[in-house]
Amino acid sequence: MSNGAGSPCPNSTGVPRGAPARAKRPTRGGGRRPGQSGTRDQILTAALQLFADKGYSGTTMRGIAQQAQVDPALIHHFFNNKDGLFQDAVSSRIDMSALFDSLTDEEVEAGLKDRGEWIARTFLSFWEDESTRPALVAVYRTSLSDEATAKTFRDQIEAAFEACLRRIVPEHTERTPAFTSLVSAQLAGLVMLRYVLAVEPLASLDFEELMDWLAPAIEVHFERVVQR
Repeated sequence: MSNGAGSPCPNSTGVPRGAPARAKRPTRGGGRRPGQSGTRDQILTAALQLFADKGYSGTTMRGIAQQAQVDPALIHHFFNNKDGLFQDAVSSRIDMSALFDSLTDEEVEAGLKDRGEWIARTFLSFWEDESTRPALVAVYRTSLSDEATAKTFRDQIEAAFEACLRRIVPEHTERTPAFTSLVSAQLAGLVMLRYVLAVEPLASLDFEELMDWLAPAIEVHFERVVQR
């Protein structure tokens, strides 16, 4: 799930060619200048693409500047460091804590049907969406080599997932911890192979065909969690 972005002109600060080098550096203070918002978005888009492709450790501030075609000083102007840029880039595309907010109280009270399919389809829909996929790929790829950097977002995903499962299966049994871990592991393993590592033939499998295979496997866990 990668996103492209249009390339801005090489001199994004608007300084004419031939001007003194120091004139290219952004000034601090004095309010936001025209075009700064667009430049910031260019940097976020470029950073997210590189974080998704290379992970956190494989992405450099200079590489982001080259991808966005901006002066590296602009990145430090908008973002203090690479960690701040990573956090802002991911947050600009998706709220990890709200992945399952589409589940209404009415659906819960009525008894959600096909719970396995609902949970799988809801979560994977963000991976299928080209606007949100890069942020999720960036978090999961980064967690492979730099868990501390991605921890906040991974914690938000897991907390949202567990809260949703508790709403769907409110009755706590001795099987509940294992149930939560098994469903989480199954979905996490799938997204890692399909979207992050792009292992074939899973990566190219039609989404509806994928759901035909996956939904029944997830539903089994919902059926067993309430068994005595």
